[in-house]
This record gives sequence, C-alpha cells and structure tokens, in this order.
Amino acid sequence: MSIPFMKIPEYDLTLSNNVKVKYRPFLVKEEKVLLMAIENDIESEMIDTLIGTVQTCMITQVDVQKLPVYDFEWLWLNIRSKSIGEVVDLKLKCPDDETQVVDYTFNIDNVKPDFNKKIDTNVKFSENYGVIMKIPTVREVANKKTIIDLSVNLMKDCIAQIYNGDEIFETKDVEPKELDQFIENLTMPQFKKIRAYFEQLPIISHTIVYKNPKSGVEHKMLLQGASDFFQLPSYTKA
Repeated sequence: MSIPFMKIPEYDLTLSNNVKVKYRPFLVKEEKVLLMAIENDIESEMIDTLIGTVQTCMITQVDVQKLPVYDFEWLWLNIRSKSIGEVVDLKLKCPDDETQVVDYTFNIDNVKPDFNKKIDTNVKFSENYGVIMKIPTVREVANKKTIIDLSVNLMKDCIAQIYNGDEIFETKDVEPKELDQFIENLTMPQFKKIRAYFEQLPIISHTIVYKNPKSGVEHKMLLQGASDFFQLPSYTKA
C-alpha cells in the first residue's frame, strides 16, 4: 500500500490589467533550495532560485520572466504568504547604537501594489518626437546593480521604439552602439521624462518604522522589490 499524499491547495490571484492566474504554495523541497540560495548570499543565484520557484508554483501556463516586474513581485509575495504564513517576526538592530535589538511583527498581507495606476508608455520629447517604453521584467531589473545600471542601462533595455514624425525605429533592430549614442545624447529634460516613466510604475514596497526603546530614536527600513521580500526569514525569528 502506497503512502497517501495530501492534495496541494491552489489559489487564484489577479495581476495587473485584471489578468487572472492560479498558483500553489512552494513545498519543503523547494524551500530547501530557497534557503540554500539565501545562505550562499550570491545575488544572481538568489534571483535565479526565486524565478525558478515562482515558475514551478504556477498552475496557469505563464512565463514569469516575461511578466512586468511588479506582477512578478506580487506573485512571489502571495506564494510566500500561502507557503509559510503571512506574519513574519523580525529582530531589527537599532542603527543609533548598534546594540539594541527590537522585535517587530510584519504582516505581508498589508503590502499591496496600486494596480489602478494608469501607465503611459509614450514619452514625448516634443509633439512628434519621443520614445515608446516597455515595462521592465524581473530579470531586467535584477541584473542592474549600480546607479548607472538602474538609470541608463535599464532605460536602454526598456525603450521599445523611437519615433520622429512618421519614422518609427524598433530598438530591437538598432545596433547597440547606436542606441547607446541615442541615450548619451539625450538632454537632461528628456532624460528626466524617461525617468518619470519608471516612477509611475506600481511598486511592491513597505516601510517598517520602529523605535529604540532606550534612546527613543525612531528608525525606518524600506523593503522594496522581490529581493528584499525574498530574504525575509522563513521561520519565526530572523
């Protein structure tokens, strides 16, 4: 007689643009891989493991690497919540004295993206001149480490088209050096307009506010993006 296995629960989730998906929680075998990636503390390995885990947990047929980064982060947050609980107990060190530790209970379910934001992908430099942007994926964002990566290089990755009057240039058909020159020759007002496009995108973030009980000094810690939420402890204490 074979050992009985419990049916793994499945959950529904609504992503941006009212896209419906179905997923399951991750299992012990998958959490072991996640914990190993955290212990190794190699960011590229953590991102690969995170993407692989989310993909494995999908019931709906979807390539999670092609999802908008905020949809991916929202998926991961929900998978984590259904897998090991929505409440996380953290131990936070107070930066003002580097010795006092504060207990803080954080509820993942309190983090929700604003999918009602209207995203305008058309960035106009003038009436007939501008660029059409695409929404970055988790892979495109995760590969960016420096300030230059997160500004210039992410910008370059996310320009889908350049238009000038009736002329439209698909960036996938443009030589990389030529696209580099286009970015480098933007004026600062044009550069700021593209940067403003990224600032309008929904974001998964949560600010933890806590106080040193001895000094009374208040501290803030920002959790933002898949990497930060990925490293929240799986068990009761950090």
